[in-house]
Amino acid sequence: MADLGIVDTKKMITAIKDAYGIDFIDYTLTTLRYRFKHVLSYFNLGLVDEFIEQVTRNNINLEELLDQLMIDTTELFRDPSLWRELREIYLPEVCKTPGSKIWMAGVSSGEEVYSLMVILRELNLEKNVRVIASCPSQKRIDRIKEGGYYDLKKMEIGNANYSRYSGKFEFSQYYTVTDNKVVMDTSLLDNVEFNKYDISQNGTTSNTYRLILFRNILIQYNLPLYEKVIRKLIDNLTIGGHLIIGNRETLEHSEVGKKMQLINESEKIYRKRVD
Repeated sequence: MADLGIVDTKKMITAIKDAYGIDFIDYTLTTLRYRFKHVLSYFNLGLVDEFIEQVTRNNINLEELLDQLMIDTTELFRDPSLWRELREIYLPEVCKTPGSKIWMAGVSSGEEVYSLMVILRELNLEKNVRVIASCPSQKRIDRIKEGGYYDLKKMEIGNANYSRYSGKFEFSQYYTVTDNKVVMDTSLLDNVEFNKYDISQNGTTSNTYRLILFRNILIQYNLPLYEKVIRKLIDNLTIGGHLIIGNRETLEHSEVGKKMQLINESEKIYRKRVD
């Protein structure tokens, strides 16, 4: 399929908004072209007008569409140095305070949730903190809760990352292989609360978290949505709490981001200012 032009991309944005009330207008054009081309291919539609017709007639299931619109942005223990920082500095500190909560605010395929819970188990801290994982797609939440069903090739990367992270055990103890798919040990999720929530679309929440992970997602947003989402993240952080974004992302262009202090440049760890 040829590259989607701006006109066709805007047509698809409008169709999705009119049919489902989901507005992608403030996502970057690069992100949308990638997502929309995949969606057309998945639903075996050669033309944008065919997609619009199917959406208008409610012939495309919303949950299936949301599942296919999402981009898998990570892998198990991606950026091992960050996970070491979490293990050695931030997680023990967060878990000192009873009732502390960690928010994984932009879950797509579950690898970061499993990575975090492996660390908490190895630290014997998994019952000392509440972990909330938010994802826009119920279909994806269900798949994660069933073990993820990851590709073997992707798990090879996960094994290598865990080795570089210097984990406590053999990583293979945390998963089984079934029908050429890797199924994670779902007991790791016993203390994880999942909710269907899209920070780019839904209203604000009223929680306070000691630590928020939101990696490799801000890069998908144009400035208005970037600013809106950062405000939501910061509003949900306790004073002195930490926000971790992707190592190629920044809060530098955000006005509300001035409430945050960059304390680790290489890992993009920010702390909410006391002042």
